[in-house]
Amino acid sequence: MRAGLLKRDLGLGVSWSLGNWLPVLRRVPGTDTVGLTVDDAPLPDTTPALLDLLDRHGAKVTFFLSGFRAEPHQDIVAAIVARGHGVYAHGWDHIRLDRAGPQRLVADMAACEALLARFRPTPFPYLVRLPQNGGYRNAVVHRALAGWMPGCQFAHWGTSTEDHLISTRCTRSEDVEGQCRREVERLMADPRLPGSILLMHDQPVNDRPGGAFKPAVTITLMAQILEALDRRRLRSIPLVAAASQSWWSRFALV
Repeated sequence: MRAGLLKRDLGLGVSWSLGNWLPVLRRVPGTDTVGLTVDDAPLPDTTPALLDLLDRHGAKVTFFLSGFRAEPHQDIVAAIVARGHGVYAHGWDHIRLDRAGPQRLVADMAACEALLARFRPTPFPYLVRLPQNGGYRNAVVHRALAGWMPGCQFAHWGTSTEDHLISTRCTRSEDVEGQCRREVERLMADPRLPGSILLMHDQPVNDRPGGAFKPAVTITLMAQILEALDRRRLRSIPLVAAASQSWWSRFALV
């Protein structure tokens, strides 16, 4: 590996590079806000229902769309944009792009963004979240993304809804409500919730058991989260890129 791509993780929560780290967005501004994010959309049996729920609660979120799902449902992409939500590429195929090599990584991101650019101007700075957050601590990935989209930033999260596991705990449709509520109560009890970035999915792409319950989990979970945020008087807002990057964060990723 070339010296410019050097990364060394000391096992202390700090990863080092020779100036290759992109900015990493971890929180949203304000003490009465959260940044709810939705990966893997769109799908016709869930995304329109999510949009209706968001409208009903006056909430805005950030979608990271998968190209292979967006291509056959471009009308839903248009609806997401029209309703004022943030829209960014999540790659084309839902694979570990950090393991596919820089060329495949850039090709997948570029193909998805080319589709999304039909519906809104390409955002700048661009927010990146790869499938399974792959490459978050990989300097080769950071360098490849910087070459593809100068000024881009990683959109990390502080709290996951763990929705990729909820359907695995359901054996009948009646289980969905309770299993979703269990996760929402955990989220709402987290003292770090105000200002945090929340991760959820629109029917997460995986082969785990309980796949038949994924649509109901996605819609039920969104409804419960929005109701709980209302009770806490917390607003969901789209992610906004960081205004600047400290010089040291290019070398040390914490």
